[in-house]
Amino acid sequence: MMFRALVLSLALLAPLSFSPTPTGANAPADVATIVAELKKNRDEGDPKLIAELGVARTREAALALIDLYDTAFGSIYMRREVVKALGNFDGVGDAEQPALQRLTDVATTSEEPELRAMELATLGNCTHLGKHFLKTIVESAAQDDVRERAMERLVRMASAEDKEFFERVFNGPTAAAAGKEKDKGKKDKDGEPARAVHSVKSIRELAFEQVAQGLALPRLYELAREKERDNVTELWGIRKLSLLEIERRGDKGLRDLAETIYDDKTERDAVRVEAIRILVAAEGAKLAARLVDEGRGNEDVMPELLREALADHIAALRDDATDKKLVKMLGKGKLHEQRFVLRALKGYRDEKLMKSLAKEVLDGIKKAPPKANDPEYNAQRDLVLATIAMLGASGDKAIEPELSTVLRTGKDPLVLSAAVDALTTLRKGDPAWTKELETLAGGTEVEVRNAALMQLGKLCDKKHVPILAAALGSDDWSTRYAALDGLVALRAPESAGALVEAMQKESGLMLARYAEALWKLSGKPFRTSAQAWKAWWDKEGAGFQPVSLADLAKLETEEEMRRLKATTKTAQFFGIRILSHRVVFIIDVSGSMNEMLRSEYVGKQGKPRIEVAKTELQRCIDSLEPESLFNILVFSSDVDSWLDGGLTQSGTTGREAAKKFVGTLGAAGGTNLYDAMRTAFTDKDVDTIIVLSDGEPSVGEITDPQVIRQRVALWNQHRRIVIHTVAVGGTHRKFQ
Repeated sequence: MMFRALVLSLALLAPLSFSPTPTGANAPADVATIVAELKKNRDEGDPKLIAELGVARTREAALALIDLYDTAFGSIYMRREVVKALGNFDGVGDAEQPALQRLTDVATTSEEPELRAMELATLGNCTHLGKHFLKTIVESAAQDDVRERAMERLVRMASAEDKEFFERVFNGPTAAAAGKEKDKGKKDKDGEPARAVHSVKSIRELAFEQVAQGLALPRLYELAREKERDNVTELWGIRKLSLLEIERRGDKGLRDLAETIYDDKTERDAVRVEAIRILVAAEGAKLAARLVDEGRGNEDVMPELLREALADHIAALRDDATDKKLVKMLGKGKLHEQRFVLRALKGYRDEKLMKSLAKEVLDGIKKAPPKANDPEYNAQRDLVLATIAMLGASGDKAIEPELSTVLRTGKDPLVLSAAVDALTTLRKGDPAWTKELETLAGGTEVEVRNAALMQLGKLCDKKHVPILAAALGSDDWSTRYAALDGLVALRAPESAGALVEAMQKESGLMLARYAEALWKLSGKPFRTSAQAWKAWWDKEGAGFQPVSLADLAKLETEEEMRRLKATTKTAQFFGIRILSHRVVFIIDVSGSMNEMLRSEYVGKQGKPRIEVAKTELQRCIDSLEPESLFNILVFSSDVDSWLDGGLTQSGTTGREAAKKFVGTLGAAGGTNLYDAMRTAFTDKDVDTIIVLSDGEPSVGEITDPQVIRQRVALWNQHRRIVIHTVAVGGTHRKFQ
């Protein structure tokens, strides 16, 4: 798969139902009359007329719908209605082929994810030829994400007659077929080269799940051991699925196979995690001592994902003898050993243990946070934060004094905010603690203030509306966001007035969040028009009452229709829609970015990854709204930035300067992702981060992907920056 936006996903739409052909008085109007009416009004036309053409179920109506899609409609909504209507022609003689072919074309050519999703949903409900066209998409040169979703639809529709297809997809193209594709590319010298069809990991795995039960055990063992022979084909997912199928059959040889895979240090972490699960299922508490020894082992050898899995298995076993050993190990050894033991004791309840842990937290916060980045301090803080989280989850009220001391004497904002969350769990319903939260919500430290505001919002007490409303005036966007969420949760009439007033100063992503909040309270369709919201409130605010949740649900469909009818476009980066006016782009310029992407065409060479990234970023810069603030961080072995002063400096710097900076980028060195993310989080103004990289971290303070994820989650817990990630590899294709 080429470009994947990991934080974003688009849900496929609800199943469709097609209407039968009407007769008599209920028959639709003349096709020509309907078409003329729709062409006259275009995107302002009545969508019911499109549905009438679908109900007609004639070739004339099908061709008319295709023509309207191409020539009359520009909005997503009206085009989506055409897509839905075309599904009615499944099984209709001479109308079926052009209608379903057009659906297939929409899926493989449209850049709008809503249209692609509707097309796949529609074909998935076509019982006659739907499967045929979905299979065509899967085995086509369409975008990888479209092929994957088509395959998901096929799996839902699968029957015995599809066995050969799934086997073909799993086995991949034969040498003969590959040769034909190569010859085809050579022969078509005067026209466009033949488009290449590449194997996609996720599609092959979906196919394997459909054929696994029919494979002989020796073949499953062979697949479970088969390693990658190149840098393109990923087989680890098949190895993992093979293990699961062997386990399902209860074969006795599985235990030895799992042992071999777990001991293989070159194996992917996810497969080793599956292998150790199988071993624990087979041996139970007998394996506990080994899990403890290996979990506390060398930090550089044991990946964090696997270490966490070992700890979680120990916690699930809850073996008395092992627990006693773990308690004695608490606070001893290197930091990674202490974190492991702490996680392995999750769920273990003992008052003395909780008191001991609380004392360790107090000892751990004596050192003030350094002014500059300090890896040793950062690792120590990770342990303190994990301990505070465990104390909060314990429910042991006896440790409240220690946590309160942390809150009074601590100096690290992350530790203080963690103490706020833990104390809220332990002191839920305590009026004195609620009073303290109210005080903290007006404090000067952003992390603590945000944590308190979030907790007050969860209490759903309308007496906190003034406190939350006051926080909407904060200079810090994350504080305003925390207050906004609380006001929506309270659903108090006066919340709307506070939001309307505050949104007059907002723009970009925060403006969209205010609009969403007001929509949830009122059901009014003013979207991001602050002026329209103000006019509405001035006129109707005096008697305002929040819309009921039941009525709001009914209004959602109408609002979605209005959104899709809009023809305006927002800036995009590899298909990610950018609403933010405060965005940081983090671009990988390590040496591997010089590698070529897979080509879209047979016999052709793809473009260098770095050049594709630069082109897309320059295009995105051009499409950002004029008032947008942005910065560009690039990382290889080190981290560099377009603007040293952060986002606010971009307000006085031209877009051409940014594009020129991008144009000069080259690729060399290692992959220091952690330091790039840490640098981005030092800018207090950023509300959106987009990361583009082609590989796993290789240099920097932290290179373990799981530890990087943990750190970012800690930084972002009370800021809630939107983070998109784009993985580069394979073919040059956009992915939504």
